[in-house]
Amino acid sequence: MRIVFDEMKRSILGLMYLIQGMRHVGIDVDARLADMGIQADALDPSSIIPDAIEWDILQHISQDLRAEQGLFIGQHYALAGYGPFLMLLVTSENLHTALHNGVRFQRLTHLFGSLDLNITEHQIYLDYQPVQLDTHLGHLRAQCEISGTYKFLQDIFKMMGLETPKIKIELPFQRPADLSLLSAYQEYYGQDVKFDCKQASFILNDIEILKVKIPSADAITCRVYEEKCLQDLANLQKSEKQKLTVVEYVEDYLELQNGIIPTMAETACALHIPERTLRHQLQQMQTSYKEIRERLIKQKAIKFIEDSSYSIEQVAELLGYSEPAAFNHAFKRWFGQSPRQYNRNN
Repeated sequence: MRIVFDEMKRSILGLMYLIQGMRHVGIDVDARLADMGIQADALDPSSIIPDAIEWDILQHISQDLRAEQGLFIGQHYALAGYGPFLMLLVTSENLHTALHNGVRFQRLTHLFGSLDLNITEHQIYLDYQPVQLDTHLGHLRAQCEISGTYKFLQDIFKMMGLETPKIKIELPFQRPADLSLLSAYQEYYGQDVKFDCKQASFILNDIEILKVKIPSADAITCRVYEEKCLQDLANLQKSEKQKLTVVEYVEDYLELQNGIIPTMAETACALHIPERTLRHQLQQMQTSYKEIRERLIKQKAIKFIEDSSYSIEQVAELLGYSEPAAFNHAFKRWFGQSPRQYNRNN
């Protein structure tokens, strides 16, 4: 029997920001990641990650955390890494368009839950619906994402050169009995933060703010970044069209990092598959972990060599070789010529 996995994929930024936030609040997340062969600083920000892999990684690194710690972790999320999405927002004509674009392209952000924009006669609601809130991991993730989105909203107003408006917060969490925790919520979200709601909401009480022109607005630049966001979204959707086999699942995991190729035991740990089962499943598909690993290294080698901005020494390091000579030897064995000869001939 073949293992087939959920095909949903998303940007790796959410995982990277959560790791960064965990570091900031003093959690030794790097030791936990090492169990799975992951070095956080080697993660490629442009990678896309299957939901199931991300969920498995999160389960491993968050197993003894209290969900409420997400309130503090999310406060360390940052704007860096959003690229075209961020530029689309800051070049939008007005706040209404910017909010609309934020919801429209939310798949390119850190969010696992979903955002929706609702405008009434007097108020603007940016509603967030968490995923699997009844589980420990779902609750932790929601805490991080709501906290991170609140910070994102404040940071984006500053980046646009606008005064941050008063934002009222409603949370889908129980009001804490612990007074110090309640105080932490109120200190961050405001004294009027409301608990026990069906979803999270970021509420603005002045709908006139929607008409506010963004100082950095630029119609042509905005269209350029809209096209780039549409392209990134299409690439995500294209990668989701078919179910993932165990081979594709392993390939996706190994492609998350530059210069780091986890061992089979580390990959099995990350994917929550017993190592023996993983080996057997790959054999059933006429391949092995070693073959997949070498194929990916070869593909990356060609990609980096063809990119003239990398030296041979840099390529060797990116692929995890301690010495350029070892990389040269392997490249010649694979392609019958040295990296420099390949460059000249192509």
